[in-house]
Amino acid sequence: MSNQLSAFLGVFRYEFLMQVRRRALWITFTVVFLLFSLFFVASDILKDVPAFLAQTSLVTVIIFWTLYINTYLPICVGVLLADRLPRDHRVKVDELLTTTSAGLNVRLLGKYLGAMSATLMPMVLFYIIGTIYITVLSQNIMTIPIAVVTFLAIVIPGMLFISAFSIACPAVMKVPIYQFLFIGYWLWGNIFWFRPEIPTLGRTIIAPIGIFMAFGLFGHAGFDTRGLHITPALGLASIAVLVGTALLVMLALTRYLQWQQARQ
Repeated sequence: MSNQLSAFLGVFRYEFLMQVRRRALWITFTVVFLLFSLFFVASDILKDVPAFLAQTSLVTVIIFWTLYINTYLPICVGVLLADRLPRDHRVKVDELLTTTSAGLNVRLLGKYLGAMSATLMPMVLFYIIGTIYITVLSQNIMTIPIAVVTFLAIVIPGMLFISAFSIACPAVMKVPIYQFLFIGYWLWGNIFWFRPEIPTLGRTIIAPIGIFMAFGLFGHAGFDTRGLHITPALGLASIAVLVGTALLVMLALTRYLQWQQARQ
């Protein structure tokens, strides 16, 4: 047991450092941050925040910020994680790891959580910047614990979901094809959730954008949910479905790679 735990921590650390040191990771998020900044300046959103705080609750403002982050930045996460498994095969790292005592499931779990955690770092930093801005304007230190809770409840389940697919799917398809399909899925299946006339997964509990957690666990808080009746039970169900699906995807990937190894 201790050997497997040590192996997991070793793989986690290796994957985290490999991913967090990638120039593509920081360049991609930097470009997105700049686009966000230009949008904020052009639309006067930053100037509207004080009025927003005066008109509604602090929780509502933080939920708005959390959903805003979780609407666009996951595209970067899914795209940047897609090459992790093919890269190991290309540089023969997977062959090296098979000689260790660690089981395949332990190595995949370390890769999955390590690479995902590193890829989320720029997203977390951007979230912290916005949270600090809200804290300064509201002069309420409770902004920080509320932001932590909302991030964990709204963002993390969806990130576990899309990270599992972004690591597993390139095992059976080309990375560029998956990246193209993922971007299309995110635009159709998540960003357009507020358009009831468009059939989309974004209006179901399997939507990683987090609207069921946001509105179910923290209340609608004046948001227009466009005909969706979201309850706390549905918010919890969405978390369970997203996390459970992620685990099933990783289990399926483990079985597939074991089958591949047995054929070789």
